[in-house]
Amino acid sequence: MSIAAFLYAFQQNLFKYGGPILIAIGTISCCLNLLVFARSTLRKNPCTICLIAVNIVNLATFYTTPLSLVLSSGYKIDPSANSIELCRFRFYIGFVLTCWESSCLILASIDRTLVTSPNANTRKHSTRRLAITSIICICLFWAMFHIHTLIHVQIIPYGPNFFVCYYEPGAYTTFITYYSLLFNGVIPPLLMFIFGCWTVQNIRKVRHATRQSGSTHSVVVVIGRPQIFQSKDQQLIRMLLVEIVAYILCKSPVALFYIYQEATRYNGKNMEQQLIEQYISSLTYFVYFIENAVSCYTNVLVSKTFRAELKRMLLNARQLSCRS
Repeated sequence: MSIAAFLYAFQQNLFKYGGPILIAIGTISCCLNLLVFARSTLRKNPCTICLIAVNIVNLATFYTTPLSLVLSSGYKIDPSANSIELCRFRFYIGFVLTCWESSCLILASIDRTLVTSPNANTRKHSTRRLAITSIICICLFWAMFHIHTLIHVQIIPYGPNFFVCYYEPGAYTTFITYYSLLFNGVIPPLLMFIFGCWTVQNIRKVRHATRQSGSTHSVVVVIGRPQIFQSKDQQLIRMLLVEIVAYILCKSPVALFYIYQEATRYNGKNMEQQLIEQYISSLTYFVYFIENAVSCYTNVLVSKTFRAELKRMLLNARQLSCRS
């Protein structure tokens, strides 16, 4: 069996059996996250608002791009190849939801950087109103920015009775490649990494200042509200940092594949090499969506507050079911 044939069989079985499992696990993860974050003890926090938006986007994502990949790669069903409206909408909503998720995670990272700042005036900018306004503005921007996909995506014939929904060949395909590499593969993880490190640095500064003030015998006069990290804020920071790490690990393979494609664009490739690259691209996209499905389970592992709220919610649901 050739490498291309092996990768084809592996990809087909992965999407046929692993795809529905991934969608089911992701749906449960997003629903549990939303139920926990919507509880009165958490929903008033600006970071939680951003995480609620992330999980709503992730839930919508599973029933658009991953579902279409499962149907086309695993079951050979591709409705977008026969409808130009569905074809264009599939690419448009895929781009928009991807940018919404990364933008909301960046906003959550910025909020945690603000709330951990040693400067009291900087911490005042961490508000629910600012978080909601920022989410609405950014979502509207990305929705308008990606209107070009509703024009330049076409159903392209590749052979007799064989049609594929894809970008217009030529300059637009090159533009999408570089755009996806920058705005999906490089810039969001880089910004998350920067604000995540900034948050950790702020926490270390506060702890160092606390140790110094506790070890001195001189009188210290504090002007303004003293900075005290509540347990809830610490747990949110921990959950967000783990989610950022998962985002970088799962999204990086697609970015690396884009870099490889551009580096080898003008190399002569036979049909088998092209098929191998196509199958590897599909596999990287499967890994790409794993991050959207695991946040609830990582939250359970790293956050005591999340575990307590989830346990309380499940116990309440069990009591209600027993009474009924």
